[in-house]
Amino acid sequence: MRRATILVAGILAAVVGCAPVDDGGQEHPGDLPLPGQEWALEDGKVTAAEYRTAMTRFVSCVRDAGYSVSDPVRSPADNLTLIYDMTPSGDTDVYNEAVQDCNLSHLSLIEPTFVEAHPQVMDEALRVAVRGCLAGQGIPVTAEERNLTDFATSAEDETKVVDCVTAQWGSVYPKLPTVVPLRF
Repeated sequence: MRRATILVAGILAAVVGCAPVDDGGQEHPGDLPLPGQEWALEDGKVTAAEYRTAMTRFVSCVRDAGYSVSDPVRSPADNLTLIYDMTPSGDTDVYNEAVQDCNLSHLSLIEPTFVEAHPQVMDEALRVAVRGCLAGQGIPVTAEERNLTDFATSAEDETKVVDCVTAQWGSVYPKLPTVVPLRF
């Protein structure tokens, strides 16, 4: 159950945290890059190398705070996002504050800037498993779905797609991190 809870929390954070807000392009004081991230954001784009560097800095920061973090690997859900497992310990508030500080210092704006600027393509093994899961529920799918958005369009239901991804993830990728950020 812990794995499912962490997985859902990761999904919600990715889906909710990256939703753009249309305000007519007005500039806000909060639009400036956070200190520690401006080096990658000052030109308005993030390269794969900059994203990897930011992730390395984030992981080092969390480890320096005394928490275990696995080495990041590319997510088969989009073949862009770097995913990892973290092991919380000790006081929950102290842990959450340390991770949040590291995230704001090194990664929070860089990751979505990189990921959202590139086309998402789900790994073939996961695509087949998700397609089978949806079809098994009587949800019409084609062989043309390439990413989460395609599946959500075919299924007409993002929740069912998320349920199938989370249900299939562990069996298709038993050795990969348990948290899977999903971006539609």
